[in-house]
Amino acid sequence: MALLAAGITAAASVAPASAKTDIKAALRPFACNLDTWYNDVPFNERFARAAADGFINVEFWPVRREGLDARKARALLDANGLTLTQYAPTAPNFSDPGQHDALLDMIRQAISDSAIMGNKQITLVGHHIVDGMPREAMLAGYTAGLMRIAPLLEQAGLMALVEPFNTVNHLGHLLNGSRPATAMLRAVHSPMIKLQWDFYHMQLEDGDLIEKFTAGIDQVGYVQLGDVPGRHQPGTGEVNHVNLLKAIRAAGYKDPMGLEYYPLDNDHGRAVRDAVALSLAANL
Repeated sequence: MALLAAGITAAASVAPASAKTDIKAALRPFACNLDTWYNDVPFNERFARAAADGFINVEFWPVRREGLDARKARALLDANGLTLTQYAPTAPNFSDPGQHDALLDMIRQAISDSAIMGNKQITLVGHHIVDGMPREAMLAGYTAGLMRIAPLLEQAGLMALVEPFNTVNHLGHLLNGSRPATAMLRAVHSPMIKLQWDFYHMQLEDGDLIEKFTAGIDQVGYVQLGDVPGRHQPGTGEVNHVNLLKAIRAAGYKDPMGLEYYPLDNDHGRAVRDAVALSLAANL
């Protein structure tokens, strides 16, 4: 693992940041996650921190918390020159068909909030295991829920990103790794329901990152990064992110990638420098 981590560090050093580096341009391919970054300050203060470090794109988890709502979040985004790529409204456990009405209500609220904040995507989970329900029934329930919300999303032009987890440290969920989620979304067949391809989860659950991503690219709506082990920034673990990011672009994914990881040792300055070096080394 140490050799692999050293490998990405060496690769990143091919294109090191310098005094002439345009930090904002280097960070443009990324979206800073405001729930995993800057958590040494209150959430409302993290927008300014991200902007000061050079980010222009951000993402976060629920918007409705700590007195925050969509309008207040939009004001913070605008004040700091930030664009929201996506956020994660709290979803009911709609593997259970009895939760489908609650799911529809949540989607309607997310459509309204997204229109205010300007994001075009939301992350959708809601696939907790339902005690006493067979796996086949849960898969059918989740699929049916996606089909019920598809017309609403398509009409609004809002993409829902189904996020599979992993069975190492995210226990109790129906969808883990790239399968069966890829097959499920192909069956749903909606342009507004795609996968949140979180490489942290995919590495823990699947491995074989490049081939599986390339095979599933038709269902990828958004990408998130995080190294293994530890869920820190690329370069701190076992994944060669320079090769990975080149493969992501080669597969056709051109949108921002979410940095949903915890900066090592809470050192945000280092995490920013590492993100800039990665962007340069991968020619993003």
